[in-house]
Amino acid sequence: MRVLEWLREQIAPLAEAQPRSAADRAGGWVVLVAGLAMVVGLTAYNLQPYSIAMVGMGRSWEEYLVVNLCALVLIPSVATSLAPGLDWAGLGWRRSAPGSAHVAALLLLLMVPLLLAVSRLPDFQAYYPLQPEAAHSWRHFAYHQFTYGAYLFAWEAFFRGFLTFGLARLTGVVPAILLQAVAFGVMHVGKPPLEVAGSFFGGAVLGVLAVRARSFLPCFWLHWAISAGLDVLVIAARPGGIF
Repeated sequence: MRVLEWLREQIAPLAEAQPRSAADRAGGWVVLVAGLAMVVGLTAYNLQPYSIAMVGMGRSWEEYLVVNLCALVLIPSVATSLAPGLDWAGLGWRRSAPGSAHVAALLLLLMVPLLLAVSRLPDFQAYYPLQPEAAHSWRHFAYHQFTYGAYLFAWEAFFRGFLTFGLARLTGVVPAILLQAVAFGVMHVGKPPLEVAGSFFGGAVLGVLAVRARSFLPCFWLHWAISAGLDVLVIAARPGGIF
């Protein structure tokens, strides 16, 4: 309940009307179209197991990373270069506001009991870590965390940066937070059902954090810490792992 109260307190000031110029609205439309195309295309790719380079063969972890990173980085880059009123700093590529790290750390602490609980559920045990070898080798574990960290950086730059701040120019802040949270939840389809359900709320919380911080960076560090922590707890909860 305290998290819900915090979320309401944080959103209330953001709901105030903000003047938006024609250039802001035009940039917002570009973000909306580019973001929708990216979410639809990348969701379709992620939900199927095959390689786009080698017909009939399963995709590798490296291909998954390359395709996702290219989509998450190149599409916003092209949109930002073409759209009026869009700039990197205005899309969350800046140092976060004072106090943001403390809020992110508090949210991480609040997540610990939930991570402990879900790490023992069969569907989470079967799904994580995304690279099964990471459960049995320190070298693979380090490789997985580093590469997935790069993926999550691009993920947060897209959802809590490009979408959140870009759509706010068209819709206002609160609708932008909700829209990117819906897109965030949709792209979790295929993961354990409990995670999919929670991702919509989690996306909204991260959106509020990004707006309050004026940056997506605290969201990245929080998301990466949650992901790595879940991997550790999943591996520790079953025999034969490195923890």
